[in-house]
Amino acid sequence: MPLAVFLGVFGAILGGISGLVSGGIAGPGVARQVNGILTWVLPLPISLADLLPTSAAQIGGMIGALIGAVNGGLKMAYYALATPFLSLWVVDSGYPIALALGQVVTAVTVAAAYVLYCRIAEPARLRVAGARRPSRREAELLEPMIARAAARMGVDRAPKLLIDDSREPNAHSGIQHIIVNRGLLDALSYDPEAVAGVIAHEVAHYKHGDALSLAWNRGLAWPLFLLYEIAYRAQASAVYLTVLLALLRVLLWSVTVTIRVLVIPFSARHWRRTELRADAEAREAGYGPGLYTALTRLGASFDGARNGWDQAVLATHPPTELRLELLEEPGDQPALHDALLGTAPRGSGSLPGIPGHPESQLLKD
Repeated sequence: MPLAVFLGVFGAILGGISGLVSGGIAGPGVARQVNGILTWVLPLPISLADLLPTSAAQIGGMIGALIGAVNGGLKMAYYALATPFLSLWVVDSGYPIALALGQVVTAVTVAAAYVLYCRIAEPARLRVAGARRPSRREAELLEPMIARAAARMGVDRAPKLLIDDSREPNAHSGIQHIIVNRGLLDALSYDPEAVAGVIAHEVAHYKHGDALSLAWNRGLAWPLFLLYEIAYRAQASAVYLTVLLALLRVLLWSVTVTIRVLVIPFSARHWRRTELRADAEAREAGYGPGLYTALTRLGASFDGARNGWDQAVLATHPPTELRLELLEEPGDQPALHDALLGTAPRGSGSLPGIPGHPESQLLKD
């Protein structure tokens, strides 16, 4: 795929330039002349004339350049993807089928092995990353919340608790564990209902095996992610070597584009759906008010500015305001400033940020 992206963009550039020059300046014969020069300087796998349809030269100008760019990009990308199969077809018609099946079997095998590794090595990987066992006081606060949420959601075996001393207000679910940052407890002022809402959200992720599905997706695309990691580290290590950095960017940009434009957006879209599903399941289990409170306090840390490619297309969480809307109970219509301020007193019988909304009984059963 990175090769197809690389050749596709390269073909689009050549086709566009050829369409502009041959259609608007030098005439259709320029394609043959440029192709002869490239044969000596930079041989192409196909003729330059094949990248430029006749109509591009006849129309001329910018329209010809546009047609040439589209045609050249599609033809070069097709060449990169189809050539291995077409070459094998010439030898034996059964070889392309065998190659396709071999790629599928290899991808599934690598993904299964990666999932198995993630499951077995998760305790060690989490501890190396900074997670630790909970203290007595942390266990007394959080483990009953996990057990209660698991029981309400029909989970037979509750996940294990680990604590991360990071001050980032966050929690996440692994394959076998729920990891709670100390920063989350601090940000929520140890409010048991708000903390329980976040815990229930993570238990819903655990119930549906979202960490497993994420590992499976990464395993299927493991060669691309490996190339992406190599490209990223190579460019980072060459930051002070201008010539080397420029060369690496020229050679590896297609890997970065493939991951950031094709692979990660697909995974991020799936993850946004799992976030909404976890919110809905936490609400159905009676944790909606607590999760609502937590999101009003922590929304900025999950959501961000939501502008630009990273914050929008690559975002792993939906917009917080839309999540809050889905958590509202029927009949409750809090104003925007009420939800953001969260100033209702705890003793008033209302949830902070939701006037007139009774507190749930999730901590009393």
